[in-house]
Amino acid sequence: MSGIEMGVAFLLLIAFIAGVAGGVVIVVSVASRREDRLGSLTGVAPDRTCQGARLLIGADVRGRFRPARPRPDGDGDGTYRGREPDL
Repeated sequence: MSGIEMGVAFLLLIAFIAGVAGGVVIVVSVASRREDRLGSLTGVAPDRTCQGARLLIGADVRGRFRPARPRPDGDGDGTYRGREPDL
């Protein structure tokens, strides 16, 4: 292959990759808007598009939501972040 043919092949490869990336962004955007409209993000995915978008972006429902427990602030005195001191 000559230099020009290599350049054209490279540009075609870049265009293909950009098209795939653009298509993924569009599908995830459409699925996200559908999930927002239906209010279904905390339940089962309404269709395969939404299910695929959840898989792609890592959004999954794993059971009941629990509030986060307070964690020690790390300075060794046993106090917790966001908690008022006992007076």
